[in-house]
Amino acid sequence: NIKLAGSHAGVSIGEDGPSQMALEDLAILRAVPGCAVVYPCDAVSTERLVAEIAQRPGMAYMRTSRPKTPVRYAADEPFPIGGSKVLTQSANDVAAVIAAGVTVGEAMKAYEQLKGDGISIRVIDAYSVQPIDATTMIEAGRATDGVLITVEDHYSTGGLGDAVSEAVAGAGFAVHRLAVREVRGSGQPDELLDRYGISARHIVDAVRAARRG
Repeated sequence: NIKLAGSHAGVSIGEDGPSQMALEDLAILRAVPGCAVVYPCDAVSTERLVAEIAQRPGMAYMRTSRPKTPVRYAADEPFPIGGSKVLTQSANDVAAVIAAGVTVGEAMKAYEQLKGDGISIRVIDAYSVQPIDATTMIEAGRATDGVLITVEDHYSTGGLGDAVSEAVAGAGFAVHRLAVREVRGSGQPDELLDRYGISARHIVDAVRAARRG
């Protein structure tokens, strides 16, 4: 019945460098049978999820981030384990971008950039990585003609991309994954997010490429 919290995760910790960057933690904890894995993006979701995992029987892991992130949710917003939050949605969405933690902010930046060009995307905060909200992911795939893009500050194996892929495979959807795919270096957080392919710029490029495809 142990509850774990891991901070300083991902390249977004910046200057501390590769020896301090956990990029395989989601994969490790998702591999534990029955372990809940959650990844909040702001102060409200963090506080709510602490209470959720404390009350949940069994093992649970919360991944927390080092960078300052804006508060996105009202203080009374519920965060049940196994859920997600659809942050933007319209009848004209050409893609669904599924993010968690620090990449939620990058997804929202991409949404604003694409909106300025008349392109609408659905942004989903997948704060519960395990169990994943399969219902919402499949609905997003159906609404966007199967254009699902995950973006995570984690290696490409075993994290959010794999969780979403498992959830939607039975519905016939494939997932395009933006993730860290090489041993990382040290630098400013924004520089590293862009260097390793998980910044707003790369999300915009992935959406445009999916439309052309």
